[in-house]
Amino acid sequence: MLFKKSKKLFIHVDCDCFFASCEILKNPHLKWKMVCVWNEIVIACSYEAKAMWIKTWTPIWEAKRILWKFWYYFWTNHNYYSYISDKIMKYLENNTLSIEPFSIDEAFCEITWLAEMYKLSISDYIKKLQNNILKHIWIPVSIWVANTRIKAKIYSKINKPYWVYIWYNDFQEKTLFKKLPLKDIPYIWKSHQERYKYCCKTIYDYISLWFWQIKKDIWKNGTDLWLDLSWVNTFVVKKNPQAKSIWRSRSFNKYMTSNYDFLKSQLIIHFDTVYEDISNKNLEIKTISIMLRDKDFNTYMYNYKLKEHTNLRNIIFEKLIKLFNKNYQKNILYRSTWIVLSDFKSYLPKQLGIFDKPLRNKEHNFKLVKAINSINQKYNSHKISFWIALLNKWYDAKLGIRK
Repeated sequence: MLFKKSKKLFIHVDCDCFFASCEILKNPHLKWKMVCVWNEIVIACSYEAKAMWIKTWTPIWEAKRILWKFWYYFWTNHNYYSYISDKIMKYLENNTLSIEPFSIDEAFCEITWLAEMYKLSISDYIKKLQNNILKHIWIPVSIWVANTRIKAKIYSKINKPYWVYIWYNDFQEKTLFKKLPLKDIPYIWKSHQERYKYCCKTIYDYISLWFWQIKKDIWKNGTDLWLDLSWVNTFVVKKNPQAKSIWRSRSFNKYMTSNYDFLKSQLIIHFDTVYEDISNKNLEIKTISIMLRDKDFNTYMYNYKLKEHTNLRNIIFEKLIKLFNKNYQKNILYRSTWIVLSDFKSYLPKQLGIFDKPLRNKEHNFKLVKAINSINQKYNSHKISFWIALLNKWYDAKLGIRK
């Protein structure tokens, strides 16, 4: 069976310890230190921390026990990480033929004839791209080159950090694929691995299988992977659809509590974060939800649907607290809290009616929050958001507005 072999060149760009690198970018004195980003568990850590056997998903109490006092840990700041990610993606978009973001810190790019245009070898061009990203954005990246996206993704298993790997010939590829296990193929599910565990140990074994047998056993997913590994470019990165909700949660398993003030404070912290998200994305919401999970892992979810879409902080916050007060039970021990905002639509400035509230409540409030969000994003501090409620009260009192 004949297939059209790919003559294109793709790179897989992956940031090294992305969240930890972002924190080091913000605090340069942390370079070469053991840096961890956490949210109940370690989400990302520097290679210095990895050398001490800290891995992603390591519980925070275990990381503290291993690293003792010689580490620096930071709570996740997704808005800041997204800001840095956007800068990297924008740079790649301007310096490659096309870009397909794969995650917040990964992307596939096409570079088919760019090296020839700059009269450089592929190796020199890739190293120049890698060095320029570090020079302009100060985030180290590793880059792998192949003639299909899936192979470029597989090569990312070879080595990190700040690594470049370039596929050159069939012999080099076969030698490598004979060493890599089957599970290193993206999108090869555990059920498929189980089905072929006796006849297929490595990626090279998978390529050696009969095409029609794979089509019979796995159908399209398996045959597309087989074709990509056999030089035929079939894999396309699907664009993520717009999220249907924005949520934040916090577990405090060791400190299960029924304390009203503590639970309320956790919801307020979640609310600050999710409201920052909707304001940055220019969204209005209609549905507010809170979830409370008890010591027996029973989850209670409560919803409130507003009469119309809104982005006004005081309205959303007021309904959230009322929802919590109505459903809170003091005789239950809770282990986690969640807040979910959903039912979005894009925010558009509205013409005020004669009976509408003053313009400040409609427009200035939202602009104020966006300004505060930009300051928090730049300086990595959320203290300023604490004063929004006080500022609103002062402004209302000055204007004589009664609620």
